Amino acid sequence: MSDTIFPPRGLFNRATTGLKTDPIFFDVEAGRISFFAETLGEDDPVYHDRDDARAAGHPDVPAPPTFPCVVDLETSRIAKRMGRTPIYDLIGCDYTRLLHGEETYEYFGPIYAGDRVSFTTEVVGFEDKKGGALETARLRAEIRHARRGLLVAIERVLVHRLN
Repeated sequence: MSDTIFPPRGLFNRATTGLKTDPIFFDVEAGRISFFAETLGEDDPVYHDRDDARAAGHPDVPAPPTFPCVVDLETSRIAKRMGRTPIYDLIGCDYTRLLHGEETYEYFGPIYAGDRVSFTTEVVGFEDKKGGALETARLRAEIRHARRGLLVAIERVLVHRLN
């Protein structure tokens, strides 16, 4: 029978529950922050100029609150170049059935130009939903600084549509 009529159940690799990736390090650059802020239409000079940022009380150019998505994407690219298997492959994502469930960010401290941050992801768990029509994977990622500790925690729910 066709997979489209009776899709396989449990596509996520549930044995990965509790898996935590090794940290990937990312060097935050002022130009990268400025480009990202410009892309967002953010014209506050603190995101574009070190002197303006310092005059506003920052040690360097601060990253906009949505900058963690850049850290996430770039550390994924770095991991691939290092030969590491992406977390989405480790948990068995089927991109033909994958939906974005939800995503939340919790901020503990700012990210600044000149920071070297680490990015890790942990597989929190899996659930079946809608009588088996859907399954979810819950991931928690963290962006940390060596001295300032946890800067951002990201909770992400991925969904496989199974029928």
